[in-house]
Amino acid sequence: MVKTSPRDADARIARPDPSIKAYLIFGPDRGLVHERADALAQALVPDPNDPFAVTQMTEEDLKSDPACLSDAMAAMSLTGGARLVRVRLSGETGSGPILELVAALEKGQAQAEACLVVESGDLTPRGKLRKLFEPAKSAMAIACYADSAQSLADIATKMLAEEGLSLTSDARAAWLPRLEGDRAFARGEIEKLILFKGLKSQRKPGDDVVELGDVEMIAADQGDAALDAIIGPVLDGSLTVADSAYVRALGGGASAVGVLRALQRRLDQLGSVAAAGGDDTAMARSGAPRYGPQAAQFRGQMQIWRGRRLDAARQLAFDAERAVKRSASPADTLVGDLLLRLARGAARMRA
Repeated sequence: MVKTSPRDADARIARPDPSIKAYLIFGPDRGLVHERADALAQALVPDPNDPFAVTQMTEEDLKSDPACLSDAMAAMSLTGGARLVRVRLSGETGSGPILELVAALEKGQAQAEACLVVESGDLTPRGKLRKLFEPAKSAMAIACYADSAQSLADIATKMLAEEGLSLTSDARAAWLPRLEGDRAFARGEIEKLILFKGLKSQRKPGDDVVELGDVEMIAADQGDAALDAIIGPVLDGSLTVADSAYVRALGGGASAVGVLRALQRRLDQLGSVAAAGGDDTAMARSGAPRYGPQAAQFRGQMQIWRGRRLDAARQLAFDAERAVKRSASPADTLVGDLLLRLARGAARMRA
């Protein structure tokens, strides 16, 4: 298998090769890694959220039970459809069972009823995972590096156009450079701008042009004090402060969905920084605060929200987002329950 070039990555993900049984999606842009893994899951199984079709694992699972991966890959589908096993790594750590499985697949010594998708952070060319996946016939490695200015512009233009919005030239010039660094961060900022202007069904007629003043109002480097006042205490474990801030924000017109998006962005930032080494450079690339009390708070949150605990928090946030879209329950209540649950978890860790 020829190593997949960044230019061909999205096309290969959209139309998976049936002969490929294992994918390694890696790189410093963890937002893009996760986005491509999600897109691949959509292409491989009818419903990526079906627990009977998809098995989720972390490096901690592989460490505690090395045989669980081969068992999951060999298991037959209970519903008769395609199956998928997804594994999240922070690097090479815990990759032993993956290496053994792919090596066995290459030699024809293992059966794979499921397809394997592995997400990881930045990996060196000399690392064991890349050295095994890149030349393999039954596996594929896909690298995810920072978006170019043009690709970010394309993403922003497409997402805005879906809501009937367009950018003025000065707004484009001022805003797009602020999105560089991480795909998840960029998408979060684009969604923040869309929420600020209002969805297509919510806006007044004629209010469909994003001007410089609009992007300055929601600029990432200016921060959003109301959202920070909620997310910070939640991830610190300050239940009373978090609850009061959430109630005040809703009373001031904030959107529960906007709060949920802010929480997801912060969780993605914590994961991106940890995967990139956790130093000041990693924080800068993710858009996290680097100086003063906010930086100290972020570093404290990194100590609480990491590994399996961070993965669990991301899953809870995803479940809440799905419930908001599908449930008849009000979004304010669903998001509020999530915030309190995470705050309680953080409080227990700090005790």
